[in-house]
Amino acid sequence: GEVVFLGEKEREVLSRVFEIARETNRAFDPAILPLVKAWGFDPPYDMNGEIPPTESEIATAQEALSCAFTLDSSANTIVKSDRKGQLDLGAAVKGYAASALADLLKEKGAKEALVYVGGTIAAVGRDYEIGVTPPRDSEEAFALRFTLKAGEVCATSGDYERYYICEGKRYHHILDGSSGYPADSGIISATIVSEEGLLSDALATAVVVLGAERGGSLLEKFGAKGILITSEKKVVLCGASATIKDKSYAIE
Repeated sequence: GEVVFLGEKEREVLSRVFEIARETNRAFDPAILPLVKAWGFDPPYDMNGEIPPTESEIATAQEALSCAFTLDSSANTIVKSDRKGQLDLGAAVKGYAASALADLLKEKGAKEALVYVGGTIAAVGRDYEIGVTPPRDSEEAFALRFTLKAGEVCATSGDYERYYICEGKRYHHILDGSSGYPADSGIISATIVSEEGLLSDALATAVVVLGAERGGSLLEKFGAKGILITSEKKVVLCGASATIKDKSYAIE
C-alpha cells in the first residue's frame, strides 16, 4: 500500500476523523470522495451537468469507499491499501479550523470573538445569538435562533447548500455512502452544538444521513446538542432550545 508520513496535527485530525467515522457507522465517512466525484459535488462543482450518475457509476464509486486506510499513530503514517481510495475531510476540517482559531484568539488574550469558518461558528468569551438559515424559500432571514454559549462550536449541514433539481427531484451534496445517493432521511437541516468544532461539523453530516431518531441517539452518545429541521418543517430539539423566527416552522 501507499504510505504517507503525517505531521502531528495531521495525525491528530485524522485519528479523530476515523474514530468518529467508526462511531457513526460511517454515516460520516472521510473516504467518501469517490462518491462525491461521481455526483460532481467536488470542485469546480459542475454537479455532473445536473444529471445524476448512472447506477454503475455509483456502484463503482461505492466499491472505492471501502478501500482501507490504516492509521499508525505510533509511526505517524497513514497507509492506503487500494489506489481507488480517496479522503474528503470537507465535513470535518472547517470545524477543526474554527476551534483552532478560537483557541488561538484566547491564547492571544481576546476577550470575546465569534469565529466563522464555512458554516461552523465558535463562540469565544461570551454567549452569542445565532440564526439558522431557512432550508427552504422564506421571507425571513432566519428559520430560528438559539444561544451559542462561550466555548461552544456549532455547525450546520443541509440539503439546500449545494444541490440541483433533475426531473422534479432534488439531488444534494450530503451523500449516504450506504445507498450511494444523497441522504433521504427526512432531515433537511442539522445544526449541531458541542465544545469541539471537528465533532460538531462531522455530526452535522452524520445526522442528515441518519435522520431524527438515529441521529438523536448519536448526539446523546457524543454528549452533543442538536437542532434538526425536517422536510415537513418541523423542528426537532435534541438537548437544545430555540426560538422560531419563520412561523412556517414549528417545534415538534
